[in-house]
Amino acid sequence: SEFVLAGAAACGAITLTNPMDVVKTRLQLQGELASKGGGGGSRAYRNVGQALWRIGASEGLRGLQRGLGAAYLLQFSNVGCRFGGYDLLKRAFGVQPGDSTTGWIQLFAMGAASGCMAAVASNPFFLLKTRFQAAGSEDVRHQHKYTSLRSAFLDIGRAEGLRGYYRGISVFIPRVAAASSTQLSTYDVIKAWYMRRTGAGDCFSTHVAASMLAGAAVTLAMQPFDFAAVRLMNQSAGEGALYAGPVDCIAKTVRSEGVLGVYKGTSANYLRFGPYCVLVFVFLEQLRSAWDRFL
Repeated sequence: SEFVLAGAAACGAITLTNPMDVVKTRLQLQGELASKGGGGGSRAYRNVGQALWRIGASEGLRGLQRGLGAAYLLQFSNVGCRFGGYDLLKRAFGVQPGDSTTGWIQLFAMGAASGCMAAVASNPFFLLKTRFQAAGSEDVRHQHKYTSLRSAFLDIGRAEGLRGYYRGISVFIPRVAAASSTQLSTYDVIKAWYMRRTGAGDCFSTHVAASMLAGAAVTLAMQPFDFAAVRLMNQSAGEGALYAGPVDCIAKTVRSEGVLGVYKGTSANYLRFGPYCVLVFVFLEQLRSAWDRFL
């Protein structure tokens, strides 16, 4: 049940936070490999608020919700596998949050393991989401012209074969492993600690407090991997490819855009993942309660 409930909770959360994900993706892609200080004044998106306004004004609600269909597939497959696998591992090894430092390390490892599994299952959908969100941007170097989610999936298969669906997998696995291990273990440990220290029950306010802190930790842990994954997955195939792999992507970015180039979109990433993390855990806790009551 955890696979289905977590996937459903994530789909509900991304419906509300997808506009910020669009902004995050475009900020990470804009000015790709442009020299430091060169053409900065002509950038389409200067900050998160201005980017949201500009996308909404020029592309409407459809622009702010670009890639939502692919995002649903990503969320259901990724979060379902992460949370479901994590729950199975906790039950199998009998680990409880707050038992000890060793227990936290075990939870961290279980989160990483479930994250690796989820990355393999969901990589094609992250790729599709990234490409749909980049399309229509005023300041993205390479854009893929797909007419629908189905045609995009078929086009990638025809042009690149099975390997095309797993472009960027070498950095997507550590991205999801870092996010999963940090998010799941941190949420469990903070939630248990908060309930012990405050005497609060397993209630809405507890879920919100634990998930907000977990969201901040996840953003810091996965930012470099997320940045490299977005750029690798959006680049064109073959001779038009800009990067040979994640290390090459980071190195070229630092040389052309400076160290801070790797952290493009960090504020948008937290403004997306912070509320998203809260919504996922709150929705999931409510779905768990409903499942226990009625099923």
